[in-house]
Amino acid sequence: MKTITLFANKGGSGRTVSTMALASGFLTQGRRVSVMDCSDLAGCEASPLRAWREQMATCKFHRGQLDLVECQGREEVEDNAAAAKAQGIEVLLVDTSARIFEPQLVALDMADLIIAPAIGPLEAKRISDSVAKYLDTPKQLYGLVIGSHNRLPPAGKTRKAFGFHPVFKSELPWAEALSEQVLNGDIAQFVASLACKPDEPGFARFRAAQEAWTAVQRLTFEVDWALTGQRLEQYAIDQPHFRYEKEAVA
Repeated sequence: MKTITLFANKGGSGRTVSTMALASGFLTQGRRVSVMDCSDLAGCEASPLRAWREQMATCKFHRGQLDLVECQGREEVEDNAAAAKAQGIEVLLVDTSARIFEPQLVALDMADLIIAPAIGPLEAKRISDSVAKYLDTPKQLYGLVIGSHNRLPPAGKTRKAFGFHPVFKSELPWAEALSEQVLNGDIAQFVASLACKPDEPGFARFRAAQEAWTAVQRLTFEVDWALTGQRLEQYAIDQPHFRYEKEAVA
């Protein structure tokens, strides 16, 4: 079982959106996924992950494929992680809160990969500065650019603000298919529900949803590669192939 923990010590950075999106991406690959809610709303009726799980059930994802557990203490995190592994869960996604207490620290410590989403340079800089405070020696921490500025100049500034930490090449746009997952459930099925021809009403909405889903799938594959020590890198035609093979570049 691979454990992926979402980390950002600022609200509104996109932790929960990224958690839900990656769950859809891994489910599409046929993986068994468990989502652990260690956020401030874990156990509350207003929990967005609880509402999202209900919508995922309407999309025919059952407990054997997708599970949601809510943890508010250290022992709950440890016990549920052990139970997920025993049940054959392949990917455990952990959503944390902006305030890092003991349960969140446990989730960070047990992570095979830590993903730090940020919607702008300010969030990225704050995350980068706080890593040393919460994490002694993070095994693998990758920044993730998320939000409406993906294709604009600020995306480059956001990447730079992560400092020496690596950043995923893939980015998540701020699209309806992502921001409304609590209402729509699985992204792939939402996109399919919007399918129409270019000359039909609603095609622009369908195309935007398609682009968002493509971005999610690209990120899911890149996260999968990162878990095995690989990374996505633009191929330079003048470079020999063995350099990429030696450095485990996907």
